[in-house]
Amino acid sequence: MRCFARFHALPLTLLALSISLWGAARLFAPHCGSIPVQAAELKPIELPKPQVAGGMPVMQALAARHTTRAFAERSLPPQTLSNLLWAAFGVNRSRNVKSGLGRTAPSAHNRQDITLYVLLAEGVYTYDAEQNLLRPVLAGDLRGVGGGASKHAAVTIVYVAPSKDDYAQVDTGFIGQNVYLFAASEGLNAWFYALHGHDAAAKLALDSDHSALYAQSVGYPPQ
Repeated sequence: MRCFARFHALPLTLLALSISLWGAARLFAPHCGSIPVQAAELKPIELPKPQVAGGMPVMQALAARHTTRAFAERSLPPQTLSNLLWAAFGVNRSRNVKSGLGRTAPSAHNRQDITLYVLLAEGVYTYDAEQNLLRPVLAGDLRGVGGGASKHAAVTIVYVAPSKDDYAQVDTGFIGQNVYLFAASEGLNAWFYALHGHDAAAKLALDSDHSALYAQSVGYPPQ
């Protein structure tokens, strides 16, 4: 509401014009307060080809899996980010029998409709698994969407699904466990948590047909 306060004394015609100009400017200006704007200045990020060999044996990764709500202010190298997202819900095989992509996590009825919103320091992206790239959505740092220590994480992944998908909760759990096992294998901290859905949806500019279900923050342990 503070962004509108300056208009209160303007004549009605100027008020309407000012509001129109303010609305247009909000799409292109860096911020109004701390509200992210459309990502016109961001470009897609082409990720390195994921490294699909190496890491801990699965039983060791299961033994090491845990939740830690503390992170160092340090970004992930592009290769590690690519590997993380591939492990979460990447493409691991071609499909000849069923439609869709062969993914690292299963989904009920093969819907594959969980979208990974990838929150980095510079902005919000969606993960395009088939093209192995990040598509820009919003400029601005929303890593702390879950509050607390999440703002210090290298990356926060928000799991978004169609609001009418009755199986999205289970599908998100599969992906979240993949992230946990990758983090354990790489010596990273990870934290999976529920969101205040309406607040998160507004911050991410989701349409009314989609919901932000959970988030998972990943990063290096604090020194």
